[in-house]
Amino acid sequence: MVSAIILAGGYATRLRPLSLTKPKALFPVLGKPILDYILEGLENAGIHNVYLSLRVMADKILSHVDGKNVTPIIEKEPLGDAGALKFVSTQAKLDDVVIVIYGDIYSEVNFLDLLKFHAQSECPVTLLATKVNNPRRYGVLLTEDNKLIEIIEKPSNPISNLINGGVYVFNKNILNFIQGPSISRNFLPKILEKYCVSVYKYDGIWADIGTPYDYMKLNFELLGKRFPRGYISNTAKVSERATLTPPYFISDGVIIGEDSYIDSNSIIGKGSVIKNGVYIGESLLMENVLVSENSFIKGSIIADKCKIGKWNHIREETIFGEEVITHDGILINKKNIILPNKEVTESIYEEDKIIL
Repeated sequence: MVSAIILAGGYATRLRPLSLTKPKALFPVLGKPILDYILEGLENAGIHNVYLSLRVMADKILSHVDGKNVTPIIEKEPLGDAGALKFVSTQAKLDDVVIVIYGDIYSEVNFLDLLKFHAQSECPVTLLATKVNNPRRYGVLLTEDNKLIEIIEKPSNPISNLINGGVYVFNKNILNFIQGPSISRNFLPKILEKYCVSVYKYDGIWADIGTPYDYMKLNFELLGKRFPRGYISNTAKVSERATLTPPYFISDGVIIGEDSYIDSNSIIGKGSVIKNGVYIGESLLMENVLVSENSFIKGSIIADKCKIGKWNHIREETIFGEEVITHDGILINKKNIILPNKEVTESIYEEDKIIL
């Protein structure tokens, strides 16, 4: 039997302002929280003994998983990923093999294949590895014959683009050796002193939604692959006089008014309302967003429950936190970040500002 632990308790500081009000594990990817993709993957692999390690905004994740076959375990203080793993191991009835997954990682890895690889290895630990374009942000792996030699954290001059993919398989008894706050910096080096660590190389879609740019990029990548002709939920209402250029994603309960133009790479989240004459392009609107008449949004992320006034012009790389309200006739210039619950009454002409 196999247990799973999903680590979803961190602050996600690099995703602010979006993560000030929503835990990363609940960020929607094409209309579905990233946590649900993980849970579905585990379900498909027949893994039912699932634990959620929670802390920051635990109540929101608890509400989301209510009724699901998962067991939450809540930290009282920051423990790091290794500390959280150790805490769960002392609180849970784990099986002999334990798969550990970061709750902010999207992948399409087949967990059964990963577990088969682990079972055929003589090592008590298996680490999932993947290749990325910019390995400087991650733990780069030095390997030999599918065995880990060393993890080099965020190197200035990476020796390769093979990185730690944020999924592990542990034999249960090895968890007794957990030391320090970090799995990659403290625990794995300790294991390597006496044992081996296998490296499972995965070459499918993988993303760490660590920044708003990463989050948007993942959504657009999946949109192009899954719905190149566009997707409209059967519960959405789109005016026959609206123009849609694929790929686009129109979620459940969305309403799009007359003479609106939904340009390519646009994702409209659940329950959002797009009034008449609106332009949206290369943008990600989260859930329950209202965009009033004749407004223009390009290359931006708009968080839950924002209300955009009439005749707004929102430029590229702008990010709105949750429940931002803008008055009519507002211009928001490029690269501006507006924190949650802000009421914007005047245009912002400068670029690259944080609006408190």
